[in-house]
Amino acid sequence: MGKMADALERAEQKRSGRNKSDMFLHLPGRRRWSEWYGFAKPNTTEQLEAISPPPPLNIVKGLSEEIVSYYDRSSIVCEQYRGLRTRLMSANPTQEHRIFGVSSAVPREGKSVTTANLGFCFAEIPDLKVLIVDGDFRQASLARLLNIDQEPGLADMLCGQATYDDVVRPTPLPNLFFVPAGRTRGRSATELFSGRTAKATFARFHREFAYTIVDTPPAATVSDVGIIGQMTSGIIFVVRVSRTPEPIARRAIRHVLNNNVPILGALVIGEDEPSAGYGKQYGYYPYGKRDYDATPPQG
Repeated sequence: MGKMADALERAEQKRSGRNKSDMFLHLPGRRRWSEWYGFAKPNTTEQLEAISPPPPLNIVKGLSEEIVSYYDRSSIVCEQYRGLRTRLMSANPTQEHRIFGVSSAVPREGKSVTTANLGFCFAEIPDLKVLIVDGDFRQASLARLLNIDQEPGLADMLCGQATYDDVVRPTPLPNLFFVPAGRTRGRSATELFSGRTAKATFARFHREFAYTIVDTPPAATVSDVGIIGQMTSGIIFVVRVSRTPEPIARRAIRHVLNNNVPILGALVIGEDEPSAGYGKQYGYYPYGKRDYDATPPQG
């Protein structure tokens, strides 16, 4: 059993309380921006600089504090997102344009927050033009995180009710852009993503952006990931050890592989650690061809 399966097994062990894996790196969690300044005012400039984080580029009204890659750029959590960015870029030595999908087995595992943070991390590099896309038409969480109007969005464009220029929106970073989910107008996501317009749109994303990161629906609950994934360079799986049952995670991975979509790796997010004050555990596991049994499930 390879790295991916081993990571899932350890995640399931921790979820069920059987043991505490040492493969997960303990990281401090996020603080509200105002909490940084809850200390007594230091007497000297040197003391102030010693405890104050670097300021964000701007404080943006409505931009979620969950986007630590913007608000808390000196944190270890942000460094882990940068580590994931580095691994993805290292796997692309010729600097070809890439589209990555971000998925999970079940809802509320952190895939939308991962998509947003990874997008902001890529956009830290000034010469990269980066796009994040909300491809989860059922939940559509990214617009809330970014405080950007949900419509018009990708679904409106695929329905023929909006143009490409209508749906590609600016963000607080000049080289980072966002496409919200929009409204399906009664049509199914599967139908919209299977059409020629979707293929042409993703091809344009590929041409115009160095990196495009797409938030996709959970792989174990709907079939959209298999369709979206075929228009990407591969899928990054988000696994939350306190939430993701191992059998469901394995079934979701089989579904993606059976649609001939590469899995690039797993971002494993651990439980909060109350004894540490703030804390989450993150680990990234690259995925190889021999890392998982892709035999279709029986029954």
